[in-house]
Amino acid sequence: MEYEILAANDPADEDREEALVEGLREQSSEACTAFYRRFAPAIHRFAIIRLGGDGECAEDIVARTCVDAVRNINKFHRKSSLKAWLYGIARRHVIGAIRKKKRLKSIPPGAETSMEAVAEISDGQDLASRASARLDAQRQFAALAEALSDLEMEALILQSVDEFSLREIGNILGRSERAVHSLLRRAKQKARERLAQDER
Repeated sequence: MEYEILAANDPADEDREEALVEGLREQSSEACTAFYRRFAPAIHRFAIIRLGGDGECAEDIVARTCVDAVRNINKFHRKSSLKAWLYGIARRHVIGAIRKKKRLKSIPPGAETSMEAVAEISDGQDLASRASARLDAQRQFAALAEALSDLEMEALILQSVDEFSLREIGNILGRSERAVHSLLRRAKQKARERLAQDER
């Protein structure tokens, strides 16, 4: 089976996804590699957003999520997509990491950058403008994280960043589509109000 081709295709392709699942159940190393290449970047993005930029912790969550998924692949059933099932596993690891950190208010070590490193990666653009834009984005994210509940923040990220459907978000969060719709409406309203406050 050409798992490398499958890794680059649309995750909605059920036949190819089923072939990947079967490969994982057979403990094929090629299937494991394709599985990682296909899903690791999205899981990393989800984790790093939820963890406020802590890249080291996000990488650990990617590894633990993929290992858990491969070990428990026989528990995967077609109630949801493979990606949604995988996000459910990642979400549990993220929640555990957040609890462990007890919501530290300092910048995570993985998000810190020394001045020397900033100078090295400069491409000639105005460093002050780039640093200001990054700090502004971090400030807005912190404001949203303060205004929204964890569940609201997760639902917003899953829809806005990862583009999951209401049904898929419901599967990941363990909620009905109707409950997810209400959750997102509330989250968006709170986000608008909070960001509007900051603009005053």
